[in-house]
Amino acid sequence: MIQWEYQITVHELPERQPPKQKSTTIECNQDGLCFVHDLFPGSLEWLENLFREKGKDGWELVQSGYHNRELLCIWKKKKEAGEKG
Repeated sequence: MIQWEYQITVHELPERQPPKQKSTTIECNQDGLCFVHDLFPGSLEWLENLFREKGKDGWELVQSGYHNRELLCIWKKKKEAGEKG
């Protein structure tokens, strides 16, 4: 039987900068509904870097939530054989 370990992290979003050109981003809520909003420079790169960093360590994003300029992420990864906890 596969066993999982979980990790919860909170990340403060980068400061919003006025865009040099019009661009958009997509945000999804807890029900899976997605919305398109204005995108600020560096925001997608920031998120991609966060996902890459956690992915290198074997973590998979299970769920995320946004509130007051913070992103709460719930991650999971398979427990190594013989690991307890």
